[in-house]
Order: sequence, then C-alpha cells, then structure tokens
Amino acid sequence: MAIKLVKCKKDGFPILEINGQPQCLAEFMNHCLGGRKITDVVQRNGTFYYVFENRHELPILCYCCGNPLACPDLDAEKKRMRGRSLKAMTWVPELLENGNYAIDFQLEFSRKAGENAAMMVQTSTLSADELHHPVTCCHSGAPAPMSEALRPAIVPSPPKKRHKRR
Repeated sequence: MAIKLVKCKKDGFPILEINGQPQCLAEFMNHCLGGRKITDVVQRNGTFYYVFENRHELPILCYCCGNPLACPDLDAEKKRMRGRSLKAMTWVPELLENGNYAIDFQLEFSRKAGENAAMMVQTSTLSADELHHPVTCCHSGAPAPMSEALRPAIVPSPPKKRHKRR
C-alpha cells in the first residue's frame, strides 16, 4: 500500500499538521531555520537540540519512530555542528519493516573548511512540530513584541501651574 500525502504545489514537500495547522514542511522549516547558523547543541531531558542564531531550537528525533536520538558525546556534536547553516532539505517516504511508512527527512547543513561534502542530518518530521520558537517568531504562539518604533513615547507631564491663594 502506497503512502498518501498531500503535497505542496510549490515544492512537492508534504503538507503536515504542524502547530495544529496544515503547513508545508519545507516552507515552515525554511521560514524558521533556512540559512540560519547553529550556535550551540544542548541536551535536555534526553533530547538534544540544535540551537540556531535566531534562538530556534530543533530537536533531533528518529525519523521512523519520533523518539529522541542518542547523543553519546555532546561536546563532539557541538564541535561538529557549530557554525553550520541549514542549506537544503530532502524527503522520501520509506517503507518500514512493520509495513508502515515513515518520511525520511534529511537536513543539509553547510560544509566546514576542509570538508568535501555538506553535512546531512536525518530527523523526524515531528522535529518541525516540536521546534522551540523564540517569542519573536510568528509560530511561537505568543503575541509579537512591539517594535521600538511602535511603542508609545513616555513623556513627562508638564509642570503643574500653581494657583496662588488670595
């Protein structure tokens, strides 16, 4: 049995439920992470995350089951990934041994000096749904902070006129 997915007319990527809304996987990820550099790799509650320069945090999950991938050497992963930027994404439906399908979602990160090829990282499409957004991102669910240009100016009140008593 073939997998049935609704695909985006612009880029052919699957349209998935992300943050409770049907969204193109590529457009969503590109909006938040496209071209952004990884500044850190952190681990919380057994899940490791790539932290991007715009403060988004991408959990790295197993593509077939969605569980967190193991990161046995966090320092080595930091050294390997810091400074790389997200350049491209690919996906292909893959038939698993149990007869179910999973989307093999791969992220292509930029090369570092001395490397011949880009770095490919395989993760689950669930990573998009579990992406941590800073409050400045329209996908954060928080109201956008008001820009300085739109903030009301705080002007001191004029001095009160004193009335003389007669």
